[in-house]
Amino acid sequence: MFDSSDLKKETINGIPHVVFHPNTIAYAVPNDSALAKEIRSAKIGIVWHTTYSGATFETMKAEFGREIVPKLKKSKSVWMQDATLPDLSGTVTLTRSETDLINKKLSAAGKVFKQIASSTLKEIESNKELNGLINIYNNTKVREGQRITDTKKHAIGLIMWVNARYQKEIDKRSSQAGKDIQIAKRDDILKFFDKNNLKNLEKVFELQNYVIDSKLIIINKLNKLSKIGTFVKTKSGFKVTNPEGFVAIDRMEGGAVKLVDRMEFSTNNFSKDIIKGWDNPN
Repeated sequence: MFDSSDLKKETINGIPHVVFHPNTIAYAVPNDSALAKEIRSAKIGIVWHTTYSGATFETMKAEFGREIVPKLKKSKSVWMQDATLPDLSGTVTLTRSETDLINKKLSAAGKVFKQIASSTLKEIESNKELNGLINIYNNTKVREGQRITDTKKHAIGLIMWVNARYQKEIDKRSSQAGKDIQIAKRDDILKFFDKNNLKNLEKVFELQNYVIDSKLIIINKLNKLSKIGTFVKTKSGFKVTNPEGFVAIDRMEGGAVKLVDRMEFSTNNFSKDIIKGWDNPN
């Protein structure tokens, strides 16, 4: 997260803070707090979140959510934390209405999923070029901070975007042979967008929206657990933001799923107006 040279003194909302800024998010602690004193005395700050076991890189297995800090000798030179949240059952719990809303959204997602033709899903999964284009197109909306509200308009917009993307590649080629290769690639992709697939693609985007709505209810609840102030840095100063996200760990089967508010964190991550920790401060 930081070494001692990364720690800065910043005044945020009139209050002095100690700040470290490893990536998109800047972390700030009031300068007169006990936590700030710990951080200032440290030579390095680290958060443990993944344990690897195995003899070689190829055979290593990752395990998430282990408690590492209690097993290590404490040192003033190292500020460290585990990336696990304590059991806060009964303290930070979804309300009945929030639980009902999540169940309603997920139930709607299940109904939409049953309406999507398996052939459409299989083609999106197996066609890497098509899959990549859909993801890139969706990311153009994330960069703009736009949720998909009209799935039909979004699907039609995807076709127009694919055409424009390939046209740029066609225009770059000086020879007709080179142009023909790009034209063939474009036409092959556009074959997917027949009437039936287009209708199913609208359903895919609708399904995504229900899942996103459910995820955001959980994220917004977990955001209340943050103990360290999180900000993004702009040319005009610091702006409050929520944490990067959370990882849900499957204790039964292993593995993990990261929950991120893409309309906030990912948009900030893409934005050139947000100063990242690796950017030149000038």
